[in-house]
Amino acid sequence: MTSLSSSAAAAARPRSPRRGASWRVLGSIAVLLIAFAAPFGFGDYGLYVAASAGLMALGAMALTVLSGSAGLPSLGTAAFLAIGAFSSGILATQLGLGIVPAIVTALVLGFAAGAGIALLTLRVSGLYLAVGTLALQHIVQIVATDLDLKLTYASGFMLDAPRIVGLVIDSPTRWWALSALSMALVYGLFTWLQRGHTGREWALLRAEPTAAGALGISPVRARLTVFALTSAVIAAAGAVDGYRLGNVQATGYTLHLAVTYLTVVALGGAGRLIGAIVASFIVIMLPDAIAAALRALGIDATSHLAGIDNMLLGAILVFALLGGPAWLKKSLGKRRSTRSEA
Repeated sequence: MTSLSSSAAAAARPRSPRRGASWRVLGSIAVLLIAFAAPFGFGDYGLYVAASAGLMALGAMALTVLSGSAGLPSLGTAAFLAIGAFSSGILATQLGLGIVPAIVTALVLGFAAGAGIALLTLRVSGLYLAVGTLALQHIVQIVATDLDLKLTYASGFMLDAPRIVGLVIDSPTRWWALSALSMALVYGLFTWLQRGHTGREWALLRAEPTAAGALGISPVRARLTVFALTSAVIAAAGAVDGYRLGNVQATGYTLHLAVTYLTVVALGGAGRLIGAIVASFIVIMLPDAIAAALRALGIDATSHLAGIDNMLLGAILVFALLGGPAWLKKSLGKRRSTRSEA
């Protein structure tokens, strides 16, 4: 009888919070390892696509913090990417410097440009702020085109494989490893900021600006901080991606690219870092997936798929802006609850 009562008491005793946290950590590590290893199953092309999506996720995470956490819309993502990419191109071809000085230069220039935009748009918000960042996009496009013409005769800056700490990044495997490491660093940085005092200030200023002012939170300081930090990260991502592409041209950093990043952020959910990462992979892989499906059906993708990527981008953006991801998640949740009750 005593053994039965002790067994019942042990069964009723709640699990240790530490044990539950340990299982969550182990589960997260397992998911990360599976996600890192998955591209290896698709060969070199799969690794190349994964590296491209991973580098896009860097800028997408920065943009989702700016637009989602802080509530500051921006159409200048392509401009900051161009600042970073042209830093790599000019430093490599004109001064013989490598990727590390290019990243540092991109961080500084991106930080300064982001702070400048924040100062110039202090009194505007919403659509007017987006228009202000669009002006930056236009200016950077003009300057980049001029540099491209004068320094490369419109052929673009040709970049060799970068070298980091003596290791040459010259294979899809190494590019994917660098991309994954960069994602982890940027994710850790923005997670720390969002959960800390700075992130709470951004969120409060977005939701309740009057209450934030009453608590002594400076909107000028907060806007400067979030614009400068996110712009620096986007510019650094552009510097690295310039090396991945191997050729930096002004035509690669148009408004279309900025809209692509907005699509990623809208699809992933405002302020959600994991959502930005997942959406980056979806947007990058979806055209190839559709082309493969059409080939399996015997349809020539090259002749019948002209412009499908832009149409897909527009459809995804409309779906995300209309609250499609939230509706889909809610519908799946209802189905699961119905099945469990049955």
